[in-house]
Amino acid sequence: MKSVSAEFNAVRKVDQMKRAVLFAAVALCAFNLFAEDTVVDIEQEEPAYVYTNREKVWPDAKRPRGATAEQTEALSALSVEKTSETYMEETRDTFSFGMTEQICNLLDSLASDKDVRFAEEAYELFQATKSPIVREKILSYFSILEDPCLEDFAVEVLNDPYDVRKNTVIACFNYVGAVKSSAALPALVDLMEKPDLGYFNNALDAIGKIGGDEEALYLATYLSSDDLDTAQRQSLMRVLGKLKAVATWDILSEICQDQNENMYVRAYAAEAIGAMEKPESRDILIDLYEADEPQIREYVIRGLSHYSDEASRKVIRQALKDDSYRVRLEAVGVVENQNITEFAKDLVYHCKTKEETVVKEKCYKVLAKLNTEDGNKYLVSVITDKKAGDSAKIKVAAALLEQNHAGTQEIINLALDTLKDDKRKSLRYALGKEFAKYGRPEFSEVCAQFIASKDPSTQGTGLDIFAKGRYESVRSAVQDLAAKAPDENAETKARSSNVNAVKAKKILEGLK
Repeated sequence: MKSVSAEFNAVRKVDQMKRAVLFAAVALCAFNLFAEDTVVDIEQEEPAYVYTNREKVWPDAKRPRGATAEQTEALSALSVEKTSETYMEETRDTFSFGMTEQICNLLDSLASDKDVRFAEEAYELFQATKSPIVREKILSYFSILEDPCLEDFAVEVLNDPYDVRKNTVIACFNYVGAVKSSAALPALVDLMEKPDLGYFNNALDAIGKIGGDEEALYLATYLSSDDLDTAQRQSLMRVLGKLKAVATWDILSEICQDQNENMYVRAYAAEAIGAMEKPESRDILIDLYEADEPQIREYVIRGLSHYSDEASRKVIRQALKDDSYRVRLEAVGVVENQNITEFAKDLVYHCKTKEETVVKEKCYKVLAKLNTEDGNKYLVSVITDKKAGDSAKIKVAAALLEQNHAGTQEIINLALDTLKDDKRKSLRYALGKEFAKYGRPEFSEVCAQFIASKDPSTQGTGLDIFAKGRYESVRSAVQDLAAKAPDENAETKARSSNVNAVKAKKILEGLK
């Protein structure tokens, strides 16, 4: 028979075993519950977007393409002097024999004119030159022309920029963006992810010009990276706005409404969702216009510029009265782009008050474009009002002549009046430059009067007007002036004292 002590110990052992089993069961349940919660969390967490376009490519070499229709049209606007055989020959000689400074100045001029006639010469020089400065200028020239003939060079540099002069690398960024080289995207993303190299903004800007939905989704995901400082996040958000990828709308619409977010990041996000033109964006933007920060209101108006419904236009009209001149300026731009003629009286009001100069001058241009009775009446009154300042007259005249709806005769009369008053030479020269842009038949009289002036600058401006308009009634006066031109072998002093005679001679040669 077992003793009581033995029985007690046996019972205690059984009890301990039960407790151990119970503890193990509870622990197992707790583990299972934790594991299930973890699985749920993992399932609920959205995976980061993975950018797949990583493999670098090297485009094939290509030659300059032919002139586009737009470039051909630009050539027709060149001055007579720049279409002469003499100019063509001198330009080719500069490419062949010119020093670095001469070549760079020439390339700047060609780029400014979008002159495609010398693309082959520029391309050949690029292949031959050892001057990085000349190479960079040629890259800039072809960037303006949007010609992809140097894509192979630019992408190769961006694929491996480490031993290349920094200015050349930056020129390549600008070039691939201008020609929209999709082959550069892997390199651009790679360099953006390496901000220590100092090319973050360059790469980002280029992505904004080239990228599509895939790049936009990647940038939207990258926005939450801890490696980015505030300035970089702002730059990234600005580029996302340029890409206008609807796939990023959920992220950007949340950001622009987040009051804890950086003000500029919110502002750029507001502009971006507006550019996507989703109906939901409009409602968010209308609410956001009540923000205290003028910077946000400014970009809200940029976003609302993509909408022309009544609710959006009510906000635009309200923005014309905003305390911030930058917001007002944006609103005036919307009135222009959407041709909102019923807002013309609002703009006239701003022109008559002590408005910021930049806003007032913008209103002049928009009123001339809107071509309303109230707007034209006001603008013409500025030209004829003797109390109005000459600077205002110049801006208004430029706006009216560009649109050619009203005020031409009043501007001509004003120009003729300045010929009698040398104290108003600045106004005279400015009006003459405006006449020289258009070559309209009604400018023949003022052209003749300018050429007849004894003031060399006035006379030279008159020749510019003639070169554009080619008025038969003025040709004899130009011929008389050209007859005074000294021989090409004459002394420099003789030539410089007869500069307008030489100019007249060149213009007539170009008309042949």
